[in-house]
Amino acid sequence: MSNLVPAFVTEFNEVVNGCAIFRYITRDNALQRDSCSKLRDLLVKIKAEKESAKASDDENYANLLLGCECVADALISEIDMWVLLKEGRPDEAWDALVGAQSSSASAIRAHEGFAHIEENLRRLNTIEDLIFPPQVFLSSGMIVNSQICSICGEDYEDCEHVKGRPYMGQLCSVTLIPSAIDHVSIVDNPANKRCRIVKFSAEGGYRNRMTWVVGPDDRKNNETNENTAEGIFAISTPSKENAAKDVRIVE
Repeated sequence: MSNLVPAFVTEFNEVVNGCAIFRYITRDNALQRDSCSKLRDLLVKIKAEKESAKASDDENYANLLLGCECVADALISEIDMWVLLKEGRPDEAWDALVGAQSSSASAIRAHEGFAHIEENLRRLNTIEDLIFPPQVFLSSGMIVNSQICSICGEDYEDCEHVKGRPYMGQLCSVTLIPSAIDHVSIVDNPANKRCRIVKFSAEGGYRNRMTWVVGPDDRKNNETNENTAEGIFAISTPSKENAAKDVRIVE
């Protein structure tokens, strides 16, 4: 491991600890935005240090820095969540919460030094239960042509990498290349919690599941149906994994 590790880890801890005090709803919005700006500056340094570790073929250090990167991302998303809630943007706040949960889980997988992040992940799950209303989640079923490994670019069935494990500062993921969308289902435990029903038909228009406010149907085609709901589901594509798509469900 590089001799610069202790100094860089010390800097990382100082910035993260200084910004973590703003992950509460009562903090001032301007101070919270400033803390996120500091964290984004830190991310630039982490990525540069990770490239140096990769160039030195220091996989342990690269994976440690991947964990640092995930922790900073998680903290940015959590602080953003509170700001968005105070600005009256709960749907965007939900996406920020899911981002914080995902990045925290990635930090735990990235390096053994981040096992303690499990405690913060439980905290985020508690925030989900206490702050946000229950969600109706969606899952898309696809006919898949191939599965591409993010590490080597080969078909996942033929390569030696394992999904979710870190390799030289990168977590292995699999990109599905579908030939067709087969169906969309309502599920209790989705792979992606951003995939959910966001509004449903009600007298006078559509009711937002977060705010419970009824607003007009703003779609271009205003056909009416008393038993419809609109939501978001995700598909994997070669260019962008888990790309969001709007979907209308007729009950």
